[in-house]
Amino acid sequence: MFRIPPGADQPRRAVPTHDETLREFGRPIAVLARPEPEWTILLGREGIDDYLTDVDVQYAHQRSYRVRVRTTKPAPEHFRVKPHTRLEGVLNNTISNFTDADEPDPRASAEARLNPAPAATGEALLRLDGQEHIVRTASRGGFFAAMLELGDQTIAVAAPETLRDVAFDLTWIQPGQIL
Repeated sequence: MFRIPPGADQPRRAVPTHDETLREFGRPIAVLARPEPEWTILLGREGIDDYLTDVDVQYAHQRSYRVRVRTTKPAPEHFRVKPHTRLEGVLNNTISNFTDADEPDPRASAEARLNPAPAATGEALLRLDGQEHIVRTASRGGFFAAMLELGDQTIAVAAPETLRDVAFDLTWIQPGQIL
């Protein structure tokens, strides 16, 4: 893929602020209820034909990935392509994007990512704004992912197993609130 720089008649689009992204999404998104204070928050966006369908809130510390929380809403009915979040896909994406400066053998890690072992599946309890929900889970290689289908939207969370308790305690955030 390549970019053609905009000319005078094509102004460069500004990167939306966190609040602008929340307003564009048009509904609350799920975030960690109690992230560690020193964690950095990264906001990601995915959409279809300029329609925002997914907002990712990723937490990192010292260039190391910690927790990812994704909120997905449906695309309008007339769209032929629809957003689709798969539990196994969330787990694979998390494992693939996890970086650890102390990783002893990055080549062994890459091989495990390219040819993953089957994930163990199950159920767990996730809190969202104080309400408990049973969620589907998948885990492999010290990581887990969980998915909650709530009405017409999907909440997915993924992290290393060591952060399971933090990741299973979520809250809603709306425009005007600080991430």
